[in-house]
Amino acid sequence: MDRNRLEKAAERAEQILTVTNSLRKPIDPFAIAASEETITLIGDDFRQRFDGQLEFHKKQNRFLLFYNNKYDCGLSAGAHHPRTRFSVSHELGHFYLDPHHAYLRRGGAAHRSRGEFVNDATIEREADAFAAGLLLPSKLLRPLVNEEQLSLAVVEELAGQFRTSLVSTALRCVALSDFPCAMIGVRDGVVAWSATSQPMIAAGFYPPSKGSTLSRTGRERWPAFESGTGRWSEGSAFAREWFRTYDRGELGGVHVTEHYLPVPSMETLVVLLTIPDDALPTDEESDDGGEL
Repeated sequence: MDRNRLEKAAERAEQILTVTNSLRKPIDPFAIAASEETITLIGDDFRQRFDGQLEFHKKQNRFLLFYNNKYDCGLSAGAHHPRTRFSVSHELGHFYLDPHHAYLRRGGAAHRSRGEFVNDATIEREADAFAAGLLLPSKLLRPLVNEEQLSLAVVEELAGQFRTSLVSTALRCVALSDFPCAMIGVRDGVVAWSATSQPMIAAGFYPPSKGSTLSRTGRERWPAFESGTGRWSEGSAFAREWFRTYDRGELGGVHVTEHYLPVPSMETLVVLLTIPDDALPTDEESDDGGEL
């Protein structure tokens, strides 16, 4: 049910792109906001207070969309940092998602958002999913994602094309990938969240539960991340170190490639996990139940 709500939020974003004739990269969330007569955009350096906030003022029948432009410092006039673009898109999620919109119109208190994919509240996760769907629509991204197996190099290239952060791009790529892959967010040395592609689940690899321990390589990488010395790197693990395979014991020995991406601004060590198609057991090996 949770996954379905997030997918619906992303689908709603793509509907908005069609309605506003905005389906071309990079998506311009500022133009979309400006196209709404009841939205007023207000950008300023709000320091650490928030990255974005949407308020409804009943007397004026107007939404005020505040966004923190501190990340845009040093950019050319009119240019916006990926984090600023995501913040505006996130607040647009609160505007366009019907339950969020109705809540604010009924007098619900405005809430401040910070960063990307750092809030566990369902309403915030839905707005994050909307933002990812808006900035990285499947019609444009899916063909590019599935040209080859996912890697951080691919994610970096696509993030540049769509002017999005590496984290939101990687998450969206996993969601749209036709290859078995997953993404793990690590905080405080344990799994904080995860996203898994449908082909990965179809192959029998299910995401770890929140609070799960890391692979051996992950446990070695975490101290470097905490000390601020972590770098992009690769590792290798067995599938059993990251995934739940239930009664498919033969899957536990499948080799998984780990791609480590430190994201200090989110206090998160992101791990992209991929499995080459030729590493998966054949039907005969699965029937035998033998260990790889």
